[in-house]
Amino acid sequence: MTNIIRTPIFIILITLNTAFHGSLVSLCAPIKLLIPISAWRNFWGRISYWIAGGFIITNNFLLKIFFHIEWDIDGLENLSPDGIYLVISNHLSLLDILVAQGVFFKKIPFLRFFIKQELVWVPFLGQALWALEYPTMKRYSKESLIKFPELRGKDIETAKKSCEKLLGHPVTILNYPEGTRFTKTKHDNTKSSFKHLLKPRAGGIHTVLSSLGDELTAILNVTLVYPGHSSPNLTDLMQGRVPRIVVRIEPLKLGEGHVPSLETIRGKGGSLAVRKCLNELWESKDTLISNIQNDSTMKLKKTQPTNDPSSTDSVGVSRTTPLSSE
Repeated sequence: MTNIIRTPIFIILITLNTAFHGSLVSLCAPIKLLIPISAWRNFWGRISYWIAGGFIITNNFLLKIFFHIEWDIDGLENLSPDGIYLVISNHLSLLDILVAQGVFFKKIPFLRFFIKQELVWVPFLGQALWALEYPTMKRYSKESLIKFPELRGKDIETAKKSCEKLLGHPVTILNYPEGTRFTKTKHDNTKSSFKHLLKPRAGGIHTVLSSLGDELTAILNVTLVYPGHSSPNLTDLMQGRVPRIVVRIEPLKLGEGHVPSLETIRGKGGSLAVRKCLNELWESKDTLISNIQNDSTMKLKKTQPTNDPSSTDSVGVSRTTPLSSE
């Protein structure tokens, strides 16, 4: 399918999918709010997740039929849809959330991530986010903090309360410690010591671990790579320039290896311990990304088709885990 045909059709279908499922989830919000009884709200919460699941299934299907992406995924074993997880990942592209939703669908609880508190008041979007119980964080500008110093720490306090509301239920919090998508410009401006990554921030991770640590099943350390790209954009996808996506998942436990214990995290130096742990994980992640990019470059050179009709060289397919749309 040529790009001139594929691109507008895909954009229309992905927009319709978002509008359709988003509207249905938004309709669940006022119904859920109608009766302040836990059983009633839990029921409509499950309906909301079921609708959101339809959104993810449709996205997976569209990616599969339009772009034929090769998925190389490792580390999905021993996960549970009834667990409580913190997923931390490097952040490269607007595609990252679609990738995470597709990879973890039905493997662990529905992915949620922190949103700005102001988004809750946006018509339709805010209702959908509330129905899906996304945790909120209220940000304050530097000017506000200078004018009202008593606001310092209030953003973390808001985030902690949001996390505590999720206790007792299967939940997954997705966090991108870098805080923004990787670009070469951002990498140079921040003077990151890593080759493929920006510096990780510990604040959000520390808040989630402090709040959910008692019930946490595992931390899932995700390394995401688009071979041949440092930071692909939507145009790269539309033009068929994202033929392969590599995902590596490493489960981590509190108090094991270089991951601090819950007691340490909740102690006086907890934030520092989390920051040290993140830096160590990022060093290993940086090396892993380099290895994956180098291996992909070598494979591409070896599998280039030749003009020799007797040659058996061809663009092969590696052993992968397919992204199912089930």
